[in-house]
Amino acid sequence: MSAPLTSVETPRLVDPRDLRLPTWIFVWLTISALIQTYDACYVLLGPLSHAGGPLAGFWPGHVFYSSFDHRYAGFDAFGSAQSWANLLEVIVIVWALTRARRYSGVVLALIVSVATFWKTVIYFLVEASSGLEMTRQSLESGNLVGFLMVAILPNLIWIVLPLAVVIALGRQVHRVGTAQAPRGT
Repeated sequence: MSAPLTSVETPRLVDPRDLRLPTWIFVWLTISALIQTYDACYVLLGPLSHAGGPLAGFWPGHVFYSSFDHRYAGFDAFGSAQSWANLLEVIVIVWALTRARRYSGVVLALIVSVATFWKTVIYFLVEASSGLEMTRQSLESGNLVGFLMVAILPNLIWIVLPLAVVIALGRQVHRVGTAQAPRGT
C-alpha cells in the first residue's frame, strides 16, 4: 500500500527589501570603514603620527583625543591589537558593501557589526577594569566635561550605532529565516 499523499507546502514570500542592506546601514558602514581605517593608521603609525611626530598634522583630532585617552598617546598593546582588529573589520565591511544588494551582504554586515559592538564594549571594560588607567588623568585634573565629551561620548557612538545595526539586521535575518522555514516548525 502506498503512503498517503501530502500537500506540497508553498513557501512564504520573502520581502525583497530583507535581502539587501538598508540605505542607512550602508551609509553607516561606509563611514565606519573610513573612520576605522583612519583611526588604525594613527595608532599603528605611532610615534610618527603622535604628538610631535612628522605625521601628526594628518591626525589633529587624534592628537587632541590622546590628551584624554593615553592609550592613544603612545604604544599600547591593547590599542594596537584593537587597531589590527579595526583593519580586519574594514575588510569585512568592504566585502559586505560589495554585496549590499544580496542577502550575503546582510549576513556579513550583521557579523561585522556584532564584532564592532563587542570590541568597543571590551575597550570600555578594559579601561574600567584598569581603574581608568588611561583616562583617569583628565578626571584628576577636574576636567569632567572634557572626559565625558571627548573620552566617553564619541566612543558610545561605537556601541549605540553597531547595536542598532545588529538589531535591525537581526530582525531582517529572522524574517528571512522565518519565511524560508517550513510551516509548523
